[in-house]
Amino acid sequence: MESFRYKNDAPFWYMLAAEVRKKGEERLDPVFDALTRCAAGLQLPIRFGGEKSLAWAVICQLFLIYSDKTPNMARREYASMVSAFAHALTPPRFARVGMKRIIANITYPSSPNRTLGECVADTFLANGLSVTEVYDDASWDEIILSRSLSNPEMMALCQEAVTPPLGLWERVVDHYGTHRPGFFSRVSFRAKNWLSS
Repeated sequence: MESFRYKNDAPFWYMLAAEVRKKGEERLDPVFDALTRCAAGLQLPIRFGGEKSLAWAVICQLFLIYSDKTPNMARREYASMVSAFAHALTPPRFARVGMKRIIANITYPSSPNRTLGECVADTFLANGLSVTEVYDDASWDEIILSRSLSNPEMMALCQEAVTPPLGLWERVVDHYGTHRPGFFSRVSFRAKNWLSS
């Protein structure tokens, strides 16, 4: 793949994150509802939905886009990308924490022989859920993880939650290429990102 020319453009990454979030708001509620029903069928004290599940689905999608489309970024380019994500998502610290957790789970997967996509889905599962009132102590954690990982329906839904919409990258690249801010605007955006991080 030839080098992507907007790697160091923080406004591009901001636009991408905003678009991923917008599409997530439009399409993920039914996936979260199905995950909650599946968890109930497995007698697990967890549910999905709301801002927490959406935020984790979005950061997981952004990670998969980055790892597929621009995997060989320099440290400065990566920092610019994550900083732009931090400005597009709330709270600002979340983007950095989310990316670190995903990378940690890829480095040390929850179970052996997991693919990159499966590890990202596992990260969404572990972090995007909320516990119900039945969850009374941490002894549930291993039960939740083992039952979920061994259930094909649950894992397929997690994969669906973290899979970016088809063609989204191409649409954002085309739009950004046509409406790319001028040099001084890009530098100013990058400086604002750096100063507020």
